[in-house]
Amino acid sequence: MITIRDIYAFLELVEQCNFNSAAEKLFLTQSGLSRKIKHIEDQVNQRLFERTTRFVRPTREGLLLAQHWSAAVAMYQAGLTAIAAEDEQLHGSLQIGVSGTSRYGEWQGIGEEFVNRYPKVNIRIESITTQDVIFHVKNGDLEAGFCGGGFVDLDTLGVIKIEQIPYRALVPSEHPLAKHKHITLADLKGAPLVLMNGKTWPIVRGPLDIILEREDLLGQVVKEPHFSDMQIRTIVSGEAIGIHPNAQAQLFPAGVTQVDISDLGLVLDNNFIWKKTTTSPIVRALVNLVKARHSPA
Repeated sequence: MITIRDIYAFLELVEQCNFNSAAEKLFLTQSGLSRKIKHIEDQVNQRLFERTTRFVRPTREGLLLAQHWSAAVAMYQAGLTAIAAEDEQLHGSLQIGVSGTSRYGEWQGIGEEFVNRYPKVNIRIESITTQDVIFHVKNGDLEAGFCGGGFVDLDTLGVIKIEQIPYRALVPSEHPLAKHKHITLADLKGAPLVLMNGKTWPIVRGPLDIILEREDLLGQVVKEPHFSDMQIRTIVSGEAIGIHPNAQAQLFPAGVTQVDISDLGLVLDNNFIWKKTTTSPIVRALVNLVKARHSPA
């Protein structure tokens, strides 16, 4: 059987003509995407892509199928919109978990649109860690969540990647580096660093520590607070420079300047999650809204 996820994967590869680029947009591994494409080709008994070491491009049959499936996906999205329209008189409550890394990101626009569309739904927001968001959504204590990181339990949770947030330097405003729009990792040599605690923020710290160790910067970490306000206080006092994934629109108190690190190349995926077995029409309406804004198609 060919699923809607298979169709999304096929159309994305037609668009990108590159397995790596398509896999990243779909939140898949390259091998996972390859398996989906092979499954489709087996089901339709046609070769849909030409593959060489230099390129991937759809065959004539692949282009024909893409034309029909693009129209089908448009109808699918129209159906989601129609269902949402029927739910406009929804009323009740919705409990959402939001992690620190998601607090100032795309979820705010999603939340604002949802409130405007369903004013009779009372939303309660819990600001907790990514691990707690995942745990409580899986357990049913929260109905949905916005949080960072990758996921392995896709059988239980529905996941939509909504944005990628770059890691940036948080520099004391009086520090010479605060005058620059971009710095490099070499510019941080010798500077004391304050990073969020790895036990509380493992998804944030894991990939960052690998790079800092490689660049011989990990030994410069002088503080590892559990709470972000403590990190900000340390930066404001001029004691150290922070590195953390922060949305461009995030506001900081006086004394903190956000600076891009041009050669760090590290981002944190921000995701919307919900429990697949939910029957709540309110959660269904939120899922449909997020899909309409962030569908891979």
